[in-house]
Amino acid sequence: MPQKRKKASEKNRTSKKKGRSLRFVLVLGGAVFLAGLLLSPYLWQKLQEIPYIWRKGYEIKEWIVKPFVLEETKDVKLYFSVPQENYLLPQERRITSSSGITAQARAILAELISGPGSSSFAPTIPPKTEVRAIYVRDKCIYIDFSSTLREAHPGGSSGELLTIYSIVNSLLENLPSQSEVQILIQGRPAETLAGHIDIRKPLRMNLSLVKVSPAG
Repeated sequence: MPQKRKKASEKNRTSKKKGRSLRFVLVLGGAVFLAGLLLSPYLWQKLQEIPYIWRKGYEIKEWIVKPFVLEETKDVKLYFSVPQENYLLPQERRITSSSGITAQARAILAELISGPGSSSFAPTIPPKTEVRAIYVRDKCIYIDFSSTLREAHPGGSSGELLTIYSIVNSLLENLPSQSEVQILIQGRPAETLAGHIDIRKPLRMNLSLVKVSPAG
């Protein structure tokens, strides 16, 4: 008989422990649930930020993996036309770019497109012209311009000639390791720029159009 009472007592203690454990789990679960409700706006905001964090992490990784490119300042000679004249005149300009040929070519063309910045010179490229791509092959620089170069060109055989050799001379003067320039429009060779000068093939420098100082 005492043994049965002992077993019953142990069973009751075990049941009470299980009951306390169950209540503890229920209370803890309720607390977590309430905390989730209270913190849900904050958690939602953080979840929304996760893609941004991933993106920033990717950008940091790209910055770390990308090799450091040293930019350098270089004095270049650009060729602009002269108002009411049919020749090119050199203008000194300073550019900043990496030492690669394509980077320097892009910087030179950006300066040409921006214009001479002086009334003594005249622009040779329509100001809204874009350089779509640049690549180099067999000592020839291929420049892919937007259609604006052709569509916004003022026309005339002299103006066309000056535009073409403003581009060609400015590039080859400052990039002496290259010998030719191929002008492309929207990724393709064009017959002419404004109906007069054949630009289907690569072109070399033409210094016969250049004067060191204005006439007169």
